[in-house]
Amino acid sequence: MSRDYLKGKRNMVLTFMGNTRMYQALNDYGDRLDTIGMFSFNINADGTINETGVTVSSLAPYRAKWPHIKWLLTCMNNGTESIFTALRNNTNGARDTFLSELVRIMNKYPWCAGVDIDLERGGGFENRSAANALFEAIYSTVKTYNPAKLVNICLPGMTGVEGSVGGENWCVYADLNAYCDTAAIN
Repeated sequence: MSRDYLKGKRNMVLTFMGNTRMYQALNDYGDRLDTIGMFSFNINADGTINETGVTVSSLAPYRAKWPHIKWLLTCMNNGTESIFTALRNNTNGARDTFLSELVRIMNKYPWCAGVDIDLERGGGFENRSAANALFEAIYSTVKTYNPAKLVNICLPGMTGVEGSVGGENWCVYADLNAYCDTAAIN
């Protein structure tokens, strides 16, 4: 007898693959999914957001088939440290632009449940306060736009304060708790 380990659980996935297998899995297993981050929004160093990767329109049939799923607009820096730095430090207004871009894409896709923020390579512990301020600004912007919209943040694996498994010591889970509705550790 096989067990369905996902049945009754809350499960979030990201649509980063964009291949036939991903679409087949969405079609076949959408009943087991709670949230999907659409890996479709790249952040630039100036704070603008480009739509690339998996097209939002290609996911429309799955949104229609599985109306229970919360669809998040995943905004990512693809591991480019200079982008995270520009947002964190508001270099040339990059943070301000990014926050207005979040509102723009939520307006463009009003059916979205919110945003998923996937920023990588934020550096050392000395960046903690500035990173916290960035996430606070993101959360405030989204909730001011619409209090019902969700904010998910993707965070690096940590064993403790300044205990990143990959050099992301800016991240302190307890600090970020107030600036998200959910978090994914990856």
